[in-house]
Amino acid sequence: MKYLFNDIEKNIIEKLKNSQPKRIWYEFVTVVFEFDDFYIELESVPEIADSQNKFDEAMTAKIRKIKKSYKPSENAKLICENKLIIEIKTVRTFLYFTDSISEPKKVKKLDSKWNRFMSKISNVKQSEIEKILGGTSSSYHSVITCRPNSSESKKARPKFSNIIDVGLVLKIENEFLPVFVQSNSFGFGHLERKFLLPESELKEIINNYELN
Repeated sequence: MKYLFNDIEKNIIEKLKNSQPKRIWYEFVTVVFEFDDFYIELESVPEIADSQNKFDEAMTAKIRKIKKSYKPSENAKLICENKLIIEIKTVRTFLYFTDSISEPKKVKKLDSKWNRFMSKISNVKQSEIEKILGGTSSSYHSVITCRPNSSESKKARPKFSNIIDVGLVLKIENEFLPVFVQSNSFGFGHLERKFLLPESELKEIINNYELN
């Protein structure tokens, strides 16, 4: 699959460059750029992934302009006010999934490791965890994200490959706002820790992404 920004979205991104929103807001699955009589919304959206595993999803990003005043929800968090957006880069990644491990002995071994882990963090005996999860079926596989033209991407079967525009990196004055889906996660939860990053911290999180 290819989930890339279309021409309308690219035009919205171009208009964001060198703009100065009144405010920028964070609402976990969306980041909103508020202007006087309209706002621009970047949203994390799940789509069907090309994968050998049933029900795998590709987390994508959609951007749209909404022609009305923005009303922040109770959960909205203010990122910044009246700051100039100096530069914007589109963030692209390559997504694929490994084959499921469903062979009974291997699954049982992985289930045991998972149950021990759950026991530690929940203070519930492992035997009780096993009772709670008893009767459920399990399989395990990995989610891989990397640069589209990397050696890692060439290992994946083309039939099960996904190229995705996962969001934006914005330079706001001397800091960076990383509004992109990381490691195929739902939403922009990484922003809970910190909104604006210095360049040194940005470099630590963009190794698996292509900036355009």
